[in-house]
Amino acid sequence: MRSTVNLHILRQEFASLAESAYFDKGFKEFCSRTHNAIEHILANLAVYPDEVVKSFEFRLWNARKFVMGSRSSDSPYEIQYALRVALKQWTSVDALISSAEIEDIGFFFDSSDLWGFIKSTLRHYDSQGYDPTVVQIMAPSVYKHRPVFCIPLFHELGHFIDIKSRISEVSLIVSPPDQATQADPQKMQQAHRHRMEHFADLFAACYCENSLGEILIRLGGMQPASPTHPATVDRIEVVEDFLVGRPNPTVDLFQHVLSLRGLPALQVQFVLPNVGPCFDDVRTYPISSDREFFGFFPAAWRYLEHQLDHRAAPWLRPETSLLNIESTVNDLSEKSLRNYEIKVRWKDVTGS
Repeated sequence: MRSTVNLHILRQEFASLAESAYFDKGFKEFCSRTHNAIEHILANLAVYPDEVVKSFEFRLWNARKFVMGSRSSDSPYEIQYALRVALKQWTSVDALISSAEIEDIGFFFDSSDLWGFIKSTLRHYDSQGYDPTVVQIMAPSVYKHRPVFCIPLFHELGHFIDIKSRISEVSLIVSPPDQATQADPQKMQQAHRHRMEHFADLFAACYCENSLGEILIRLGGMQPASPTHPATVDRIEVVEDFLVGRPNPTVDLFQHVLSLRGLPALQVQFVLPNVGPCFDDVRTYPISSDREFFGFFPAAWRYLEHQLDHRAAPWLRPETSLLNIESTVNDLSEKSLRNYEIKVRWKDVTGS
């Protein structure tokens, strides 16, 4: 299909999305301004080379995927809210957390930047200073209303912080690998990726304790090192050292780089609530603070894991399936998280 035809289709799509009732105002503005940028390209096709138009089209398709999954009716809303709360501790920018659904198991961060491309490449377009920061995450579609299973998205947010502030990149300058690694571009790339994974793990641990390591084992078992990821055992060791305060060179390196970059230190941001009494009575848990809000994720995960292996009331009836337990715990978790958000928003409005 010709790019010009697709641009007309996408212009209509973004115009429609800008009028959607299921977006917050940040996404409405994103869609409206993206629609205007498409109109600019269509009106100035003779000005831009074909490869620029094609590249713009490709980025539009990708951005649409994330915007479509960010409607409040379709998105993993509770985890998105949690990520926004965490992000405020690292940047003053009011970022948009966008999500796309995938049909297999896995969690990902997409670093592509539509408006970065518009500002740098569409030289004749006046963006009027519009410069959105968009976090693009992907999660399995079947998990969008299962917040307990979306803990890995804290790891993906860590990748966003890392790339935005060049933390792992700077760490390679502050503490370069051995000379043999530096002389081999592929080995340097592997060293960079391994550090990126360690930082994202540590970032997630600040908010969700070591539950990410437990989920990693559930998802893929104990994996050896690969070109893209450190060995699972090494990842777990770094996180556990951080959480108990044991000296660890990887943790120390990142703390030093964060200080150099003027960023907050890695530190525990959670307290673990005891969700058992409420969940045993099939009641939501009344979250009382942001620290408890973050700690709720690993607490609910552990409660679910324990009940799947060692059933107690109210999960003792023979007809109660594993799916009944999972769906009920995730439903209680979703409602508990939503109740806390409503309470915070109400307090912000009333000042009480």
